[in-house]
Amino acid sequence: MSTPTLIGVAEFGARYTARLIQFGESPEVLVPLLRRIWTDTFRRDTDAMAAALLARDWWSLAINPRHRRWDPQPPVTGLGYPAVTEDDTIRQGSLRETLGGSLEWLYLLHLDQRLVVVYEATVHGRWLRHSAHHLDPFEDLFVTAPALDEGGAEMTVCTVCGAVDEIDHVEVPSIAGYGHDTATSCTRCGSSVATDPVFGGHVTRKPWPPHTPTTGSTR
Repeated sequence: MSTPTLIGVAEFGARYTARLIQFGESPEVLVPLLRRIWTDTFRRDTDAMAAALLARDWWSLAINPRHRRWDPQPPVTGLGYPAVTEDDTIRQGSLRETLGGSLEWLYLLHLDQRLVVVYEATVHGRWLRHSAHHLDPFEDLFVTAPALDEGGAEMTVCTVCGAVDEIDHVEVPSIAGYGHDTATSCTRCGSSVATDPVFGGHVTRKPWPPHTPTTGSTR
């Protein structure tokens, strides 16, 4: 069963430019694939990756697509299977638009931050931000780690200071007029991730260990 998905680039004013992936995937599957395409195919060149994704509509993405005799077009090495559509125009849209059809996911690249922000289509025909992911996973401030004891709950770990489950999260209606502004911070070191519907996510990493003030020596 197909999962119609849009993938593209975030623009100013909650707008975007995107292409269709007929057989898209949920973030658990597509985000790791996008990270590998970014690293292996485009050598971490986010602009080049965005240009290639926006060059055509897609049947599906794949890091190592193989030629199939029933494909109307040859695969694009390191990227996926292009789709043949009647209307091959690039899509210009808004996060505030009313959705029609069967779209399920929207993945937007924030080029200057090397970030992918994922939106899901709600039952009310609106885009709702689902999650944000750095293309370089080492840039994620908070990561989820397995429980230390069998059957226990997973841990949220700060990658700056190593604090476990010492996280404060605040979510309020956004001043943009739709969606929410969020702030997630480590209560030990003060590092934080702030997100909003317009600009996506911003990571602040505090120095760790904290700088110790130097005192003048006495004679």
